[in-house]
Amino acid sequence: MFRIMVSVTKRRYEILLPIRHNDGRSILVQDTQTLQQTLRDVIDRFGAMSYSPNSILGVWQSQDGKPYDDDLFLLTVDVEDSPESRAFFLEFKATLLERFRQKEIYMVTYLLEVI
Repeated sequence: MFRIMVSVTKRRYEILLPIRHNDGRSILVQDTQTLQQTLRDVIDRFGAMSYSPNSILGVWQSQDGKPYDDDLFLLTVDVEDSPESRAFFLEFKATLLERFRQKEIYMVTYLLEVI
């Protein structure tokens, strides 16, 4: 017996979240509500998310040439590819910049096919 496979097109958003605030305070130890609220916001809006607790090292330079080293977590969310989803993440990025007190929050998006 053969099954008909149906694929669905979705959009993936990947967000790199800092492990530490710019002042060095650990988000996991000294500010756990920041990360918990961020994950809850995504679950409340979309019903699901993936979160990698393994640290990712990020290195970048600001426009004035100052180097930054970051330890980051990866938050992944697969959603309907819609203007409403995009609007949520654009607004969410502004919220994250303030919530995590960062100069930048790196967020990417791309289409994917779920089979």
